[in-house]
Amino acid sequence: MVPSDFYTSLAEKGVIQFSGPEKEKYLQGQITADVNSLNKKNALLACHCDFKGKTWSVSYLFSWQDELLMLLHRSVIDKSLSELKKYGVFAKVTIIESSDSWLITAGLGKALEAEIIRVFGHLPEHNQETVQNDNGLVMALYGNIKRYIVLQPQDATVKLAIEQSPSGENCWEVEDIKAGLADIRATTSNEFVPQMMNLQHLDAISFTKGCYMGQEVVARTKYLGKNKRAAFRLYAQGAHQTQAGESLEIQLGENWRPAGKILRSATLKEQSWLLAVLAHDTEIGTVMRLKESPETLFTVLPQPFELA
Repeated sequence: MVPSDFYTSLAEKGVIQFSGPEKEKYLQGQITADVNSLNKKNALLACHCDFKGKTWSVSYLFSWQDELLMLLHRSVIDKSLSELKKYGVFAKVTIIESSDSWLITAGLGKALEAEIIRVFGHLPEHNQETVQNDNGLVMALYGNIKRYIVLQPQDATVKLAIEQSPSGENCWEVEDIKAGLADIRATTSNEFVPQMMNLQHLDAISFTKGCYMGQEVVARTKYLGKNKRAAFRLYAQGAHQTQAGESLEIQLGENWRPAGKILRSATLKEQSWLLAVLAHDTEIGTVMRLKESPETLFTVLPQPFELA
């Protein structure tokens, strides 16, 4: 079980920073979320896709002071940054990686909430709501439990003063998987259309905004019903070390056949969790095995939301 209080550094997360008078207009044409709906009091979940609709990265987008901040997995920063800069030369926007300028932490519980109130004045009250000041920003994630992500400049005057928890980053990963939150790592970048990861159910895609990179494919997937895959949670007893990009197999008769690919995984206290892209019609309770480790079996769980 995940503890009721924990606090951790999110060492695998990094930041791409956007500045300049056309930063919002430029990003509006690059990511799936409606940047025009972003303000100082909310964050957006978004995908950055290629022209075929395949996802380079999944990120949270924040407006902080005069800049936009994109929080994403460090392993995909270089590729996303390269693709964003490729077209940024035609707009009044400056795009840099600024990961080392930020303290990126997260957690849940009363001790963390007390520190957030001390540093930021009050808690954000709704999912993806943000509270910010010169010391950084905090975003709430309200799923099965209330969690928080905090971004603070390295030179912030007032910082959170709370001890990090053992296995805290694993706890955070487990809670993200339980919430059905897909993520992209280098081993899965440029493979999946956003709907294959259920991101339409998490408001990461706007179907009413104007054109953006990959928009034609993403829209066709919605309106023509072309999507045959979805992300599912899987669980196994025991500490089974797995990695994003590893393959799962399903038994058909006496043989095992390819079933899908892992998006993210975590192990905590003899429990192992996966989020993987499988066939959309996969039945809950189906047993699958790791291709690289056939003796390791996982069971498909229901998603925390209904798959359309």
